[in-house]
Amino acid sequence: MSGLIRSIFLKWTDLTGIWNPLSIFAFHYPPDQTQAELPYFLLAPIVGPVSFSLLASRLLYAILSTLSVLLIYLITTKLFSKNLGIFASFIAAINPWFIYIGRTDYEVVPATFFFLLSFYFLLVFKGWKILITLPFLFFAFYSYIGTKLIFLPFVFIALFYSFIFINKRKYLKQYLIVFFLSLFLVIFFAISVKSSSVNDRTAEIFLPTDPFVSNQVNLLKHASIQTPFIVFFQNKANLYVKLIFTKLLDSFSFNYLFLNGDSFYNIGHGFFYIIDVVFLVLGLVFAFSKKRKEFILLAVLIVLSVIPQVFYLSSTGNPLENFGPHLALLFPFLIIFIGVGLGGFFKLLRKKKIFPYIFGFIMLIYLFSTLNFLYTYFFQFPLQGNFDFHVRLMSKYLKTVNQNGQSVVIYSPRYKDEFKKYIFYADLLNKNTVETISETVRNDKYKLNNIEFSGCNNTINPSKDKRVVIYNYVCGNLPKQYKHLTIPRLLDGGESYRIYNDNLCFSLNLNTFPRITVSDFAIEQMTPPQFCQTYITYFR
Repeated sequence: MSGLIRSIFLKWTDLTGIWNPLSIFAFHYPPDQTQAELPYFLLAPIVGPVSFSLLASRLLYAILSTLSVLLIYLITTKLFSKNLGIFASFIAAINPWFIYIGRTDYEVVPATFFFLLSFYFLLVFKGWKILITLPFLFFAFYSYIGTKLIFLPFVFIALFYSFIFINKRKYLKQYLIVFFLSLFLVIFFAISVKSSSVNDRTAEIFLPTDPFVSNQVNLLKHASIQTPFIVFFQNKANLYVKLIFTKLLDSFSFNYLFLNGDSFYNIGHGFFYIIDVVFLVLGLVFAFSKKRKEFILLAVLIVLSVIPQVFYLSSTGNPLENFGPHLALLFPFLIIFIGVGLGGFFKLLRKKKIFPYIFGFIMLIYLFSTLNFLYTYFFQFPLQGNFDFHVRLMSKYLKTVNQNGQSVVIYSPRYKDEFKKYIFYADLLNKNTVETISETVRNDKYKLNNIEFSGCNNTINPSKDKRVVIYNYVCGNLPKQYKHLTIPRLLDGGESYRIYNDNLCFSLNLNTFPRITVSDFAIEQMTPPQFCQTYITYFR
């Protein structure tokens, strides 16, 4: 996506030259892209004018994630009290999910920020100032495809609460304007869906008509003794309802939220700390007993926030597979309840002599929990090689080899995507090269200078090719084993890419297993020998 953003900044189109970013607001997407609409415009002024930098590509989202913590404080203060707002913002500031997602460029970050900002504005604005909320609601809608499903119910609930309980049935005209313009946006989106590439994403909505339901019903019928009652107990409606409730309960399960996470949030740690569950329960009790209206509001928003997860169908066709970003709005509202529970607990003990000891003990638990998460995140998670780290390594190798004038061919099943990422990681897209690279993409000939990207071909004989050959392990084995080096997986040393005919690293003293320190992840600053000896290994 960063290469596309750079192209937008340089020539106001994608690399094909056939898509204009203004059309994104009519839900017409660039070829092979189904990302949300607003992030292109948010990131282009930051990523576009600077050289490749992970800091530049993530800086804005880190700021928005930090501001979301501030919004949690403001919302909690408005609904409960300033003291509870402080506790809720404390929980948000050290929350594993917020730390994790705030360091990515995933579009759920601006979506969370704009949903929370719009919600806060509706809680505090009066009169015609209420209309100031409209552009931020639209920004929320355009920020993330996954939360579009709950946009209109979210707007209705926030408007209803503000109208009835905050402004005491005043400013009906302004609230109706906000609602009907939001409704118009959703209707416009629904109409546009039929003619735009977003159709690819609507296939991810889990409906009763999905083939998974039919196949499972047939399997259950064949595995059951045939009786006249089978049609009543084993049918699509029953199974679909069961699956929906299973997904709903899984979204709130202790193991999922507090222990394991999911394949997107692949850290081996929950979205929350285990101690949070204690104060979550207390927060629910305190809010229900003392702030009934606020409790109902947040409870409804929490149930609403899991709908994108409940009706999510993964690309593998498995409706039971979870995807953390679809719960993006669940986390802030749970954090508010945790903050209410923590603050309410301390308030009960405030005048007791044991209070300083209890306070210190709980803070020590949170300190240890946070340090444990940070250790896992910074010293274990990087070895998972997430976010196409192997492509970044391959791009560094290609850039270095290209500077030496060697010709290279890359065989990979995702060669088009890897070409675009190579352009970004190698920082090759600028005002002098953008037209050449665009022509390459338009002609479907993924070759730049002396580097060519091609699909899998397991019939090649690298020994008869004078070029450096890079072969993605996903393509399968070649008929014969040829002498080669490896770009390994960091976790287990297995092969990500095989390198044949190398003369950059082969003569160096290479390892047979990658040995990585934290400083080694600044791979763009490495000299060729440093890079080779750190990330290139001998075939074992």
